[in-house]
Amino acid sequence: MDRRAFEFGPYRLDSSERILRREGEPVQLPPKAIETLLVLVSSGGRVIDKEELIRQVWPDTFVEEGGLARNISVLRKALGGPSDAAYIETIPRRGYRFVAAVQERTESSCERSLAVLPLANLAGDASQEYFADGMTDELISQLMRIEALRVASLTSVMGYRGGSKPLRQIAGELGARWVVEGTVLHSGGRVRISARLIEGATESPLWSATYEKDLRDILELQNEVAGAIVREIRVKLTAPEKDRLSSTRPVTPEAYQDYLRGRYFLNKRTTADFKRSRDYFRQAIDRDPTYAPAHCGLADTYALMASSGYDVIPPSEAMPLARAAARNALAIDANLAEAHATLGYVALVYEWDWPAAEQHLERAISLNPAYATAHQWRGELFLARRQPQEATEAFCRALELDPLSIPCNLALGWAHYFSRRYDLAIEQYRRTLEIAPGVPMALYGLGLTYHHIKQLPDGMLEIQKAHSSSGGEAAAVMLMGVTQALRGENEAAAKALADLKALSKTRYVPAVYFAFIHSALDNVDHAFAALEEACKERSTYMIFLGVQPAMENLRSDPRFQNLMRRIGSREV
Repeated sequence: MDRRAFEFGPYRLDSSERILRREGEPVQLPPKAIETLLVLVSSGGRVIDKEELIRQVWPDTFVEEGGLARNISVLRKALGGPSDAAYIETIPRRGYRFVAAVQERTESSCERSLAVLPLANLAGDASQEYFADGMTDELISQLMRIEALRVASLTSVMGYRGGSKPLRQIAGELGARWVVEGTVLHSGGRVRISARLIEGATESPLWSATYEKDLRDILELQNEVAGAIVREIRVKLTAPEKDRLSSTRPVTPEAYQDYLRGRYFLNKRTTADFKRSRDYFRQAIDRDPTYAPAHCGLADTYALMASSGYDVIPPSEAMPLARAAARNALAIDANLAEAHATLGYVALVYEWDWPAAEQHLERAISLNPAYATAHQWRGELFLARRQPQEATEAFCRALELDPLSIPCNLALGWAHYFSRRYDLAIEQYRRTLEIAPGVPMALYGLGLTYHHIKQLPDGMLEIQKAHSSSGGEAAAVMLMGVTQALRGENEAAAKALADLKALSKTRYVPAVYFAFIHSALDNVDHAFAALEEACKERSTYMIFLGVQPAMENLRSDPRFQNLMRRIGSREV
């Protein structure tokens, strides 16, 4: 895919990232203002009629001219131009024209693309794998924040650990012009990284170097390696990127190791590993309270522990802790994209403050356009707002950045499911299962989707697989009950309700699970009683209630509309 950018004055507008920058610094603009600007700058200086502009920016929504005028006003204020000069000219009774000189640049996605393969652990100790993986992750994260460079995600490269494929083939599969491979040795309080930069198509070595520092100076070491790679491939850095690569601070060695362990276990996404991750991040913060990434890691852990499908602890317990940890991170470093994204997610799924969610997620993406999770959560915001096209675009962008991410693949499946595009949902869930065979959430989605197209035997088969692969977790019990209710097996569905109640005595079971089964049984009053409990829990599932096909039979009840208003959704 080619990447287009428009440059005018001190500004650069990236069409794929949907971000405007002034001399490298992101300019905060609402999404529709960005879309308006894109239409204007790509028009070649011609006059765009108001009706055409509205049609292109709001293709599926009726918007009055006043909405367009407000967008233009926002743009003029952001660009610093007067109302009738500089950049956007008003053509009376017709529309608008972009009058500044514009240079359009098209760059192949492979032209500045890089893959960092997993650094080999030279310690000879399997218990140090977390350190090698963590150093790979940190180097990738550093390089991903460089606007002009496309970097393969950690999940994409981890499949090549210790593999025997030729580098030419790896580069082709990852769409990378360059490949970095290397080793890391952590011993006696010192860290040594050796790295090689290789031209993917020819397997020609371009550069190699070794760097060594005390673990206390690990952040400086990472910056040196990233900076050397960038210089060798001659990527043009913005002023903030140069500052970031040149500014470092020491970190307590034990805190940094705890931080890497926390990330290692967080990526495993199991109940036990979430708890281990939380404990390591807490320990890292105790050792070095000023290390902002540890606060970010703790925020992410709490947010995910209370999220749909994981359900480790109630949102009312976890989300305030996630919010506090993210705010602590931003108090140390106000430009941490990950912390802004987590605050946006908490605002979306727990506080039900969708304008605040949008603000934080847009800020996260402007700070780090390559952060796939921020695009994923932004897609969930669009889903909650019943904007399926925008949601799908956001999820697809997340998958461009991290194509093997299980959460991003699942999110696209749910977008199709919630939009009643059941054929596409089935296709996406199957694709997810090709990446991660047996992952319960994909089986759940596949089973539910089969039910909605009246293929009940196929749906039951997938739910049974999920029940087996998950070890009988609460979500699997719930879906089994829903399946049984839809098949008319009311006694079996009632047993599922009883099983959930028994599980709730030993662990957190979201109240919405009971609502799903009662809805399938057409026990309307019981379903609404459970949804009231879910509201009290601030359940993360509730933001999707307005688009949930499984509760279609509740939609005409006045209580449903009341729930929608309380959650913050527009009426359905």
